[in-house]
Amino acid sequence: MIRLMLFIFFSGMIGAASLHAQTRLLSEFSPLVDRAASVLKTQADQEASQAELQIREAQQGWELFGSVAAGYQKSPFAREPFGRFFDPTLRLGLRYPLLGSAEKQNRAILNATAQVAIETIRLNWSRHLAVFFIEENYAAYWSAQQLLKINDSFVQLAESAERKLGARRNSGLLLSSDYHEFLSAFALAERARVEFQHERGQALARLRHLTGEPVPVFEAVKPQLDLSNAQDSMYVDEQPDLLILQARIDALRTVQDNEKWQGIESDISATVFGGPAIPHPSPDSPQFGYGGAIGLNFKMPLEIAKLRKNERNLVVHQLNSLQSEYRQRQQETELELQSLRDRYAQSLRQLDFLRTRLDATREATRERHLRLRTLDGDVIEKYLQAIQAYYQAAAGYLEAESEQWKLHIRLRQFGIPPQSFGSGTTGKISIETLLQPLTQAAGLFGVTSMRETKPAKTVSYRPQPDRLTADNELAKGYGSYVWNYALDLPIARFLDQCQQLGVRRVLLSLSAEQIDAIAASSQPIDQLLDQAHQQGIKVELLLGDPGWILPSQRSKLQTILQRLRHIGFDGLHLDIEPDQLEDTTLTGQDRLAAWLETIRQAKTTAVWPVGVSIHPRYLDEQHSFGDCIPCQFAQFGIREVTVMFYSRNLTNITAILRGAMQKHPTLIFSLAQSLERKLESENSYAGQPVSIFQHSMKTLESQLGAPNFGGIIIQSWQDMQGYFHENPL
Repeated sequence: MIRLMLFIFFSGMIGAASLHAQTRLLSEFSPLVDRAASVLKTQADQEASQAELQIREAQQGWELFGSVAAGYQKSPFAREPFGRFFDPTLRLGLRYPLLGSAEKQNRAILNATAQVAIETIRLNWSRHLAVFFIEENYAAYWSAQQLLKINDSFVQLAESAERKLGARRNSGLLLSSDYHEFLSAFALAERARVEFQHERGQALARLRHLTGEPVPVFEAVKPQLDLSNAQDSMYVDEQPDLLILQARIDALRTVQDNEKWQGIESDISATVFGGPAIPHPSPDSPQFGYGGAIGLNFKMPLEIAKLRKNERNLVVHQLNSLQSEYRQRQQETELELQSLRDRYAQSLRQLDFLRTRLDATREATRERHLRLRTLDGDVIEKYLQAIQAYYQAAAGYLEAESEQWKLHIRLRQFGIPPQSFGSGTTGKISIETLLQPLTQAAGLFGVTSMRETKPAKTVSYRPQPDRLTADNELAKGYGSYVWNYALDLPIARFLDQCQQLGVRRVLLSLSAEQIDAIAASSQPIDQLLDQAHQQGIKVELLLGDPGWILPSQRSKLQTILQRLRHIGFDGLHLDIEPDQLEDTTLTGQDRLAAWLETIRQAKTTAVWPVGVSIHPRYLDEQHSFGDCIPCQFAQFGIREVTVMFYSRNLTNITAILRGAMQKHPTLIFSLAQSLERKLESENSYAGQPVSIFQHSMKTLESQLGAPNFGGIIIQSWQDMQGYFHENPL
């Protein structure tokens, strides 16, 4: 018991430390690939091969040679004692290689060039692999981290479970064998924890080695598994070993095509020489002489024909060997790729199976939990069995998800999109969702009596009547355009992200399929609305198809509003700008009039307060054919006008919006700002530090603090998430 308590204490200390660990995205490690030891080594090899090539190139062409000699000569034409003299000579010359000698130099340069190409391939591949090695170890770290969280939540139940099960055993309600069987599951989890900690430590050490910098314990975030940010586009024939073999084959083919003078070495030379002739006995001064010569030199073996034949055969055999090796390696690579494809497809099916199993065990814990609160008997043992089965299923699911990620990495090394052969139906399950049954069990075991726990009260919400005064809540926190919301996204996770980002108002966009689904059954959206309202978050319906401006398409918008009128949204927001309409049949003033008519009819049909997003140009009558657009909105009964003023010029924004708010006091005016990457830097805060973004938003909020200012809305939710992930507070 003491050992278990100490274990839980230190586990809590480690868990608390991890909660305060800095979040680091995978993208933060990718720029550090050039620091990896493997990259540094291949880079040094590539530079050495480049130096070797430069040496070979410097040795090509003309050569300078020379010699210094001294000799003694006796002339047969002179009488004694004359005719003897010393003859020191200096020779200098230039030589240019021809025939086989020139081909030898060319081959040396060709081999050096091929080696440079090979080392460049290795360097590029080393960098390519380093990115995936980093991601693979990041995935291993993430997997161990998630497994430790699940493990912690499960092991923390051990003390309470042991106490309750011990009481039932002492009362004769539980067999000792069953009691020890329950405890052995917790002991097994303790052993697994040591393994998870070891795997996390190993992954962290490899990340330090690959990046060449100290990497403290951090919070990992699994990225989206796609190829949109892939470093290279590789194919089977572009694998490094095949590219290297191809470079060698090309070099040999060049030798085979260009070398015709094997074994015959030749050069042309020009020589000058000179020196004194010193007679013996020596006269008063020596006599100087000089001369020069031009020569054509050659050298070859006597069996030149045999040598040339064997030289050609050697190149042919080497070429055949490399081509055979290339075909063999190509077949092996294709088989390896096919094996990876099959394993990846199996991993997707395995994830589908494990998710189904996870859903089954989660449902079992829910049912046992309900029974535990209403029935007596051995219900607590059944509940603990369900919790243990759920823990094993959750751990198995995380391990399978990690394995699928690693296979995804291996496939991207080949440049093959995993989506091209099946993505499966498995969606990502957040760690919060996985922990929910274990957290519920911890809360249940922490109370004095099981039956004292009462279900949470359901809060029913209905939208308030339309008002023409600004609601104070709109000015607190941010609003956000949420495009393509996924109804299967865990609600608790989504709302928790809203709280973290300071979003108190959600403009929710739904696809046509989602609209059909919630029109038939509103339970998913009702759950989202109820939980959001409990946390003080407003949810409005966002509709944004500019095609509805056309009179022929306007009825589609009316149909949607009729079908969803029973849903308790906080409002309707229309983002249907005339400039986005691709149809060319309506232009100029006719298009503007059709847009206003669509908004008027939508306001007539809608049961919620209605807001409209507009470009700031429509605040100026000169850009709307003399019509006062805000005046028209006020006549229609539009509650709010959101001005999509995408600019970082705070002076212009405040001047224009202040004028509009003063001129139209019955309308609420909100301001839309952008965090989109696709916009220019002067139109978006995407590339700016968080401090600048927050300071600008606070400045705008304070300077626009009129009674009819509705707050700031960020475009968009997805960009907002990415911005704060990459620029943590």
